[in-house]
Amino acid sequence: MDKLANDIFDILELGGRIFKNREVLRYSYIPDTLPHREREIQNIARILITSLAGHTPSNIMIYGMTGTGKTVVSKLLMKALQEKSEMINNSIQKIFFDLDSEFLGDIISNAFSALFNVVDFDEMYGKELANILHKPVKCVYINCQQMDTQYRVMTQIANRLAPFNEDDRLPVSGLPIDEVHSRVLDKFDSSNSLILIILDEIDRLVYKSGDDILYTLTRINEELQRSKVSIIGISNNLNFLDYLDSRVRSSLGAEELVFDPYNANQLRDILDHRSEEAFYSEAIDHEVISHCAAIAAQENGDARKALDLLRVSAELAERDHSPRLSEMYVKQAQKKIETDRVSQVVRTLPLQTKLVLYSILQQKISGRMKTTTKEVVETYSFYASKLDLTVLGRRQVVNLMNELDKLGLIQTKVISFGRHGRTTVVEANVPGADIINNLHNGLLSKLKGIKPRMLYSTTF
Repeated sequence: MDKLANDIFDILELGGRIFKNREVLRYSYIPDTLPHREREIQNIARILITSLAGHTPSNIMIYGMTGTGKTVVSKLLMKALQEKSEMINNSIQKIFFDLDSEFLGDIISNAFSALFNVVDFDEMYGKELANILHKPVKCVYINCQQMDTQYRVMTQIANRLAPFNEDDRLPVSGLPIDEVHSRVLDKFDSSNSLILIILDEIDRLVYKSGDDILYTLTRINEELQRSKVSIIGISNNLNFLDYLDSRVRSSLGAEELVFDPYNANQLRDILDHRSEEAFYSEAIDHEVISHCAAIAAQENGDARKALDLLRVSAELAERDHSPRLSEMYVKQAQKKIETDRVSQVVRTLPLQTKLVLYSILQQKISGRMKTTTKEVVETYSFYASKLDLTVLGRRQVVNLMNELDKLGLIQTKVISFGRHGRTTVVEANVPGADIINNLHNGLLSKLKGIKPRMLYSTTF
């Protein structure tokens, strides 16, 4: 066993040369240029450029569907803005250093250094002068899917402004919210900067915790003396502002920008651009790029989907020791990504919801591609009894079916039989056998091999 452990990676050594840099195809990678987002970059930059002159830029709301470049554009501009701000600061300090001997002279400079016990008074004074002439820009990115409460958002912003001062970090829990607010104000002002806060998936934060956090951040400039705050909100929901209190909408006063979905040609350009860095030139068939772009274009122009599809395709080719990435691997990758996505969603379902889905899928693999609400309820009741679970009533089962429908795991449709009435038809949108195998864990593992009590013959 020890020998196998030592030799396993030699045995599995990849034979193909597909990737130069696979990280280029990950969504977290921030490229130097973004094809087909030049207009959006220019529009946001025109709003933010006032920060380099010491003015507080307007708040911004960015809308668009998943994979339209909202986050990557924001991060790219965040990086560029901070670098430009630092460049300006360094230029001011250089001017001061060049003029230093003329205005202070060595004797005065040495006297101040001795008086304040500072090794390099010129450098200290130069930085202070630079901060007076140009307020530095500091950017903080918060993913509101991960930081979804007012407490966590406020403490994360404050801690990221001074990441190296461990003794002064705010705790992740345990403080009264008014004390958090007071300490965050001190942190903001002590940074003596213009603070740009990016709240990604801002709708998640508001839906879970309300809009108090936005009201606080949009009014915080009234309490700050040395620093100012500006907000960029990112949301998939075009109607997000409608959910806010009128006072919050007024305080936010955001300029709004919409990112349109990419089309197939634009996605192909994006993949071409990334492929130059990601792959060896002889390792990829360019028809693969067009194929990945076309698939993603059919799914709302999602660049994230296109990048994932291309990366997973290449990983499958490399594991297969193939010297070249072909369309065959794209088909395999498409199935793998979809199965992985569904499996991840299914794993997080509550037990009773899993059992309702299990009942629908059991009907499917038994030959019933479409079933009815009545049949689902009866099958569910049969399995729940087998597991000694509380058997939910019809209304509760229907509510769980509605949740599964929203997740895209099943599809329900009302069919009319004329004078014989109407019925709701249920159809699974996921591969039955694969997902049932994933569900055969924990308590549901006891159902392995148990078929539905009865099969139905209704046709639709």
